[in-house]
Amino acid sequence: MPTTGSDSEPDYGDKRLRLNQHEQAVGPEHRGCGITEKPEKKLGNRGKYFGWILLGAYSLFLLCRALYHRGGGILPGAPVWELQDSRRLLGWIGGLVLVGLCELACYVPVGFLATVVVSHGSARSRRLPIGVTALVVASVLAVLVQLVETFGSWHLVLMVSLVIPLLGCLLGTWIGVTWLCGWRARLWLLPKAALLAFLTAVCLGAVMWLSLEQSPLPFEAARVTSADKRRLAHLIRGKNPRSLQEGQTQTLRLTEHDINVLLSWGLSLGSPERKARIGLADGSASLWVSMGVPFSRGPSHYLNLLTTGRTRIADGTVQLEVDRCRLGTLNVPGWFLNTFSPIVVSLLSHDRRSRPFLDALREIAIEPDSVEVTYGRLKLPPGFREDLFGPAVGSEEVLASTRAQVAQLLAVVNQSPGAPPSFGLCMETVFTLARDRSVERDPMMENQAALLALGILLGHHRVEEFVGPVLAGQDTGNNARLLSRVVLRERSDWTKHFCVSAAIVVISNGTVSDAAGLLKEELDADIGGSGFSFGDLLADRAGTTFATHATRDRTAARAMQNRLADGFREDDFFPPAADLPEGLHDAELRSRYGGVGGEGYRRVVEEIERRVAACLAYR
Repeated sequence: MPTTGSDSEPDYGDKRLRLNQHEQAVGPEHRGCGITEKPEKKLGNRGKYFGWILLGAYSLFLLCRALYHRGGGILPGAPVWELQDSRRLLGWIGGLVLVGLCELACYVPVGFLATVVVSHGSARSRRLPIGVTALVVASVLAVLVQLVETFGSWHLVLMVSLVIPLLGCLLGTWIGVTWLCGWRARLWLLPKAALLAFLTAVCLGAVMWLSLEQSPLPFEAARVTSADKRRLAHLIRGKNPRSLQEGQTQTLRLTEHDINVLLSWGLSLGSPERKARIGLADGSASLWVSMGVPFSRGPSHYLNLLTTGRTRIADGTVQLEVDRCRLGTLNVPGWFLNTFSPIVVSLLSHDRRSRPFLDALREIAIEPDSVEVTYGRLKLPPGFREDLFGPAVGSEEVLASTRAQVAQLLAVVNQSPGAPPSFGLCMETVFTLARDRSVERDPMMENQAALLALGILLGHHRVEEFVGPVLAGQDTGNNARLLSRVVLRERSDWTKHFCVSAAIVVISNGTVSDAAGLLKEELDADIGGSGFSFGDLLADRAGTTFATHATRDRTAARAMQNRLADGFREDDFFPPAADLPEGLHDAELRSRYGGVGGEGYRRVVEEIERRVAACLAYR
């Protein structure tokens, strides 16, 4: 039976009142999300406390992680020689991207847990939406973690280092708020995240594609001649900043041609298809760089950079201003770069790898066609060698193994008092010890230590400057002098070439070792020198090849240990070299062989390579 009057009319006022009360309870940010009751009514106080405990435990994990990385360089580092290879350089850049993504992922749980914790709080105590409050809480935690990692110092680099953590907190907060909106929102969470990642990848890919060109910049790199190398070596010799006394300064003046020769010389030690040139004006400089980017398929592309700007360094303070910059086909506005130049300056000033050099600099004056650098004493911090050259040099493990090898070599002399031991006995001694120590240690590292010990005692004592304190505390005395007279094919100078070249491979790589050996011969070809020696080049190449095979991987390292521990045969490691031309001064080298790189020179070098490759130990 139908009702009439007030009984048939719905009470819209009461429903609206109940709806408003519900919205006030769950918060305005949950309206339309499918949440029908307060979260704490679902989970109770136990769930609320569990969220706080989880957030606190994860924050403690981040703090411990920050303490572990404390004192590391702000710029993620790599051994300097690794960056000479274009593929390794690209791999290093990819590694930086991966590190950034991992850092982002570490802070996503902070934002998510903060959202869950804030959502359990009382609605009356919240003056802001859950998402905003949670982001503030997560950001405060991120700042605290970064302060711990940077020793509590406030500077622009800290602001830069906060970008990725704050983005991670923002992403985690967004996920948390979406999660609170119910199952329908959760189902759309993964597609939205995938779309965001896809759009980010597309934008980065577009920037990379526009940065690459099919041809290098049209400029000629400076040609490096033996005369240029000798001139620069004499110019720089005796101006080592580490040898200066406290308060003493030194000035070095380089012409534009000198700088371009150094650039070409340095780039020649790495991958091909790389060139650079610098142009100087009054107070400003221009830089052109082209680097081939290898692709697995198709022709190489080039990363071309053209930039012009001004820089001033006075008493360690850097000022940087960019007037023009073009990366590939992208023209980057100067005002945009100058906005971030203080951040770059702060980054360099607070990185422990670059800070010592900036502290040593007193002034850099850029003039038309020259640069004048005034510097003081250079103090390198502990661990700098390992940062610059990698863990194979300067690490405590390598130093300990090298000291053990040095002590073993010094003891070998006692087996033949008054006379130097044979080269074969020295090799057998260090690699037998390396094999014994490799039972519980890395065989590659033990072989590296053996090569460094040979380089210091049988090669040149200055190798120790690149390795670290090895001879300190050792009773060298007459034994070290006898070891410096060990002969290889009746020549003590070939022993030095072989061992120093092998040690340089450990410190850097084979390309640098070959370049160092060639430079030594080019300096000897100058007036008053002993002359260019192809026999010395063979000794250098044999040492480089030996070290490369002995440290290539763990299998090769153990194989070399076993071969040498069973006995050393000279022909297996060092081919005959007595018939190779020696004592060639520069004029004769150019007239007979076309100079370094000439046709006759290349024929002799090819013969050297053939002889070294024919040795049984290197097959």
